[in-house]
Amino acid sequence: MALYARLAVRAVRARLRHLGRGAPVSRPRLLRAVLFDWDGTLVDTAEANYRCYVKLFGSYGIAFDRDAFRRTYSPNWHLTYSALGLPEERWAEADARWLDHYCHEEVVLIEGAREAVARVRAAGLQAGLVTSGDCARVGRELAALDMARLFDAVVCSEDIVRRKPHPEALLLALERLRVPPAHAAYVGDSPEDVQMAQAAEVMAVGIPGGFPNRDALAASRPDVLADTVADAVGQVLGG
Repeated sequence: MALYARLAVRAVRARLRHLGRGAPVSRPRLLRAVLFDWDGTLVDTAEANYRCYVKLFGSYGIAFDRDAFRRTYSPNWHLTYSALGLPEERWAEADARWLDHYCHEEVVLIEGAREAVARVRAAGLQAGLVTSGDCARVGRELAALDMARLFDAVVCSEDIVRRKPHPEALLLALERLRVPPAHAAYVGDSPEDVQMAQAAEVMAVGIPGGFPNRDALAASRPDVLADTVADAVGQVLGG
């Protein structure tokens, strides 16, 4: 069964290898679920993250500007802490400070995000959410934006031990959906999203989001590279 799954996903990737931005692709016959990242893919949190990082690192006497944001951003924020020299013994405290800053920020949906997820459901497929965000914060945002009802499974940071790009979170979501990796696609805006999907042997769909990683995203070689989340879903669904 594992061999079949590997062969199936490789066949899907061979058909969907993206040769030009925005070009349509054929929907894989076996697709049963499309899963999404949250921050930067469905919700616009880049500026909110930047403002919170400025306050957070400033409280530790660490200079942080847009160049530092561009150089160090990762959905695994502990990598950002490490890159900027914040001692590991301060990370838990820094997490609490960041959340305190973030709770005052307004989060908005990226244009076309709601319609993209709804289109997946309308096509008879399951929709999942796999995010590095904590359950309380993501749950509040899902409720405030009336998006919770659109997802059949949600996996947040507390649900797993190993963060992106390790495939644990994506594989857990697929287990909850009861969908094999070869029958799923994952849409995300970071190289870590693409690497996670590749490690899970799921179709990797990349979209440049608000975070400063466009070149790195393309270099991670997603199976499909789209301009927007709506375009990504359109390509995966084949129209």
